[in-house]
Amino acid sequence: DYATNTKRYLKNHLLKHNVSKDFKCNICDYATNIKRHFKLHLLTHKESKDYKCDICDYATNTKHYLKKHRLIHNDSKFFKCDTCDYATSIKCRLKSHFLTHSDSKVFKCDICNYATGIKRLLKSHLLTH
Repeated sequence: DYATNTKRYLKNHLLKHNVSKDFKCNICDYATNIKRHFKLHLLTHKESKDYKCDICDYATNTKHYLKKHRLIHNDSKFFKCDTCDYATSIKCRLKSHFLTHSDSKVFKCDICNYATGIKRLLKSHLLTH
């Protein structure tokens, strides 16, 4: 159940449930129906990474992603997995983590027997071959 008192946030939330993704990246497979998110995503393909974490060697092209990254350095982990000890301060990472407990391994490697429920993990795995 989602609730907000901001019209823009409600509109963005409803767009997430829209199957049609109007903005598609021509560099990777990212797609969204929120123009602002798409513009932010395009910056990730920019080569210069001007925003650097002062705690670790992470660097990014956007202030927004640096702010999100800094949350991982927080000691407080707000989102905890019910199945194992995994905890994170970033909600979308917990959602991705839940898929590791799923039996549905729809993304399969063509080279070996690796399979996962998370497309991003398969992409990372393919780099090992």
